[in-house]
Parts: sequence; C-alpha cells; structure tokens
Amino acid sequence: MGKYVKVGEKQQIPKDGMQVFTVEGREILVVNVEGKFYAVSNRCPHLNYPLYLGSLDGKIITCGFHYAKFDVTTGKVLSPPAQKPLKTYKVKTEDSAVLVELE
Repeated sequence: MGKYVKVGEKQQIPKDGMQVFTVEGREILVVNVEGKFYAVSNRCPHLNYPLYLGSLDGKIITCGFHYAKFDVTTGKVLSPPAQKPLKTYKVKTEDSAVLVELE
C-alpha cells in the first residue's frame, strides 16, 4: 500500500470537469464525475499526448490528438488507437483536500 499525498482542493476541480496536478514528478489528472473524484495519468498511452487537452463527457475522456477514449473510473480503453489502459490512482478526500495514493 502506498502513501496518500494531497494534490489539490475540491474547489479546483469543477463538477464534471478535470484538473491536472504535478505531484512528485508525476502528472496526475483528477476528474470530478458528478461529485466523485477519480485520478489517472495525464498522458495518453498511445503517443503521450496530455489528456487535459482533450474532452470529458461524463466518465469518458477523449484524447485531443487521435481521439482515443478511456473510462476514467477504471482506466479502460474504450476506442483505439490506444491499446493500453490509463494508469489509475486511488483517491480520497479529507475535508476540502483531494489526495491520491502513490506507490
């Protein structure tokens, strides 16, 4: 089990929106889906494009470069050209803080 580190505050991540944070050298994209927070790697596994430049529709994030789609709740690939899933991070909140688990 890893350690939880604070990435930001709840109010920094709008409902049905996303925000990228850099924590211990990692770019982590935190997504707010109807008030529940999820965290994934900010880089598309296809060609390393920053996912925060893409679009979010519910729990589906679409890469802005080649339009690969992922489920942010699981990291699962939903459409090519990506073949590898997104790295996901466990998330918890404490008061207004958003924390992610790093291994």
